[in-house]
Amino acid sequence: GRLDARRTLKSLVADLRMKILIYGAGVIGSTYGWQLAKAGHDISILVRNNQKQGFEENGINIYCTDFRNDKKITENIIFRPKVTDTLSVDNDFEYIIVTTHSFHLEEILPVLKKSSGKAHILFFQNIWQDDLKKISQCLMSGQYFFGFPFMAGGGRNEKGINAVISGSKYSKTMLGETTGETTPRIQKIADAMSDAGMKPFISNQIMNWLIPHYAFITGISAGIIKAGGTMKSFISNTKIIKTTIKSIREGFYVCSQMNINPKKEKVNKLYYLPLFISVPIVKKIFRDEAMQAMFDGYLKNSTKEIQLMVQKIISDGDKSGIKTSYLKENQFK
Repeated sequence: GRLDARRTLKSLVADLRMKILIYGAGVIGSTYGWQLAKAGHDISILVRNNQKQGFEENGINIYCTDFRNDKKITENIIFRPKVTDTLSVDNDFEYIIVTTHSFHLEEILPVLKKSSGKAHILFFQNIWQDDLKKISQCLMSGQYFFGFPFMAGGGRNEKGINAVISGSKYSKTMLGETTGETTPRIQKIADAMSDAGMKPFISNQIMNWLIPHYAFITGISAGIIKAGGTMKSFISNTKIIKTTIKSIREGFYVCSQMNINPKKEKVNKLYYLPLFISVPIVKKIFRDEAMQAMFDGYLKNSTKEIQLMVQKIISDGDKSGIKTSYLKENQFK
């Protein structure tokens, strides 16, 4: 009887274990992949052709500062997922999680179109309206859904990944179908994220979260870089915070022209408040050590992405007749 019970438990665990491919071995892909592997899932990482051998021999060196559960735990591990440099059409992955910078979309979409097979594709990156268009032109609507990895961040250097896992109440792993439904595939990946301690939140209006979030990330990142490149330098510069809040509002107005209403998401309402109220709140939110570490790491490795994001919002603002003078003021070269 005990042996049968053990066998039943083993088969239950095997049923719950998912085969997941992480597309991209950067900070987000490595951190989420590692946490999902720790929760018992079968993780592979897709890397560029010339990188496979290095990853197989050395693994991924992760230096992690984990702020969950009101603690601060640092650890240094070698994460050894399965590594592949090709995606075959007969793959047996249940999910493919795309964690690359958004400007890589054009090169990865043809690969996904040709070879994703039956896998559910989760786009886990900054998404703007033109990115949505590219995705919908390349893939069938039932193939993909969206999310955002707002639980992890950090940077990388020659030694490896410097990961931060947030303990902030504002941090979540966002997930959602464009239809707003809670489908079985959303629930299943949310359960996996929950097992991994990555605080999933299923949104019934993911586009109303993602598109304004793009405007927010663009505005605040440009502001931090303008202030000197660190969150500490940003929160001590009231003048730049004011310009940044106004630039985020400009981005939100551009979203409104796309029939996306930023005010539907409670978190965005802060940036519409009078400055004498919003500035102190922004300073308080971003005093959080984990939030600072996440942003600082991201900005060190993502200036190209942020430059392109700033240009997209300014360009779409110009097309709609919306002035983006504050975003232009914070623009950097």
